[in-house]
Amino acid sequence: MTSSLKILLVSNGFYPEISPRSFRATELAKEFVRQGHQVRAYTKFRDFDYTEFLNNYPMDLRIWPKYRFQCIPQWKGKLGLLISRGLKRLALMLAEYPGIEDMLKVSSFLRNEGGHDLMISFAVPYPVQWGVALARTKKHPIAGTWVADCGDPYMGCDTDSFKKLFYFRWVEKWFMRKADFISIPIENARKGYYPEFHRKIKVIPQGFEFRTISSHGAKMANPIP
Repeated sequence: MTSSLKILLVSNGFYPEISPRSFRATELAKEFVRQGHQVRAYTKFRDFDYTEFLNNYPMDLRIWPKYRFQCIPQWKGKLGLLISRGLKRLALMLAEYPGIEDMLKVSSFLRNEGGHDLMISFAVPYPVQWGVALARTKKHPIAGTWVADCGDPYMGCDTDSFKKLFYFRWVEKWFMRKADFISIPIENARKGYYPEFHRKIKVIPQGFEFRTISSHGAKMANPIP
């Protein structure tokens, strides 16, 4: 039997949220618990009672505080709606606002973490990865191995109408240099990342336990037996 490892997971998305990142982080956490590893997971605040979940999957679940950065309000009227949408897009493009707060929160609590065998952080949003990179140094590695799980490319994303501004290229390369491995769900996504980091990329398909789909509040149109 494999010896027990100390595993640290950092993800904005987690159960009961319905999103690809939530499913990926939650299913990994559950499987590590099943295998007998010591799991500590950090995720953002949700108004949710985790008692039943933790009874079924005993882990050290820690919640980072509510956001202080406020979303840009949506004003009434056609002109107000147009202005608010424009400001939201501008703030997102210039500084990943308001999600950039994840970088600050993650960096803050990871400065008090250490001694883990494995750390896995999840994007999107990418500020989670940036927060890990900011906290992780040679003197404070946090874990022996850091795997940065990336569901979608950042600078190499070709599905958004707006390209990321040029200076985020340096941010992406900075955090990828610090990561030991970069995991992606499908091989075709590899081309969305800078060639200099391809040697770090490992393809790990999405895992999901369909028997628990109802616990995520979702209904399957075509259930798989």
